[in-house]
Amino acid sequence: MANLDKYLTIEDLMKAARRRVPKMFFDYADSGAWTESTYRENSSDFEKIKLRQRVAVNLENRNLATTMMGQPVSMPVAIAPVGSTGMQSADGEIKAARAAEKFGIPFTLSTMAICSIEDVAENTTKPFWFQLYVMRDKPFIERLIDRAKAAKCPVLVLTMDLQILGQRHKDIRNGLRAPPPITPRFLFEIATKPAWTFGMLGTKRRTFRNIAGHVTEAVNLASLSKWTATQFDLTLNWKDIAWIKKRFGGPVVVKGILDAEDARLAV
Repeated sequence: MANLDKYLTIEDLMKAARRRVPKMFFDYADSGAWTESTYRENSSDFEKIKLRQRVAVNLENRNLATTMMGQPVSMPVAIAPVGSTGMQSADGEIKAARAAEKFGIPFTLSTMAICSIEDVAENTTKPFWFQLYVMRDKPFIERLIDRAKAAKCPVLVLTMDLQILGQRHKDIRNGLRAPPPITPRFLFEIATKPAWTFGMLGTKRRTFRNIAGHVTEAVNLASLSKWTATQFDLTLNWKDIAWIKKRFGGPVVVKGILDAEDARLAV
């Protein structure tokens, strides 16, 4: 386990990740679609937020503890779902869930995680949230929701803005696909990232385990990726939220609302 005390800023962590993780996987996390304008604006918008500092007030017993979706948290922050976290670091979703558990904040597991719902549940002691992509294969989605319920996930995060995948230029240039192409460039990358390579060799979790073994069409990583690419449901609409919420039986967070009118429809 790396000593995080020497990393003082997010920029320090990004530099360390760039050195440690093969370029195609680092760029997958640190990129956006098309011109990446939304990606840049997300960062710049946060930079515009300024916190007011008040003085001459009693600072004893201060804390950021609150509740989110009825769950006690140490601060109003949650770890968002990120696909393929287990390719950034071996068993990455388990590590992230454990870190969130340690610091008392929610962790959200992606449908497109490398570690499965069951993997994370078996390696943590507190419930985590689960993010759902709605796919054409409704029986699979129902089983996925049931698996989240069996793992005692208290909150379902429903992604509404990914019926059509955006073109990610860095991924195309890097040749990112599943399985990764065994090219001289990729072999050089993993040869220069020994900690990452040995970590991946030491784990059995190297595919999309929320899907692998749960879909008859997905017999290997290549067929799993092909199946997934055809599954995003173009007919997804507000009525779908009702049956998903009924199936899950708990709080559902609608993720991906970018327009005020959509926000009013979601209420």
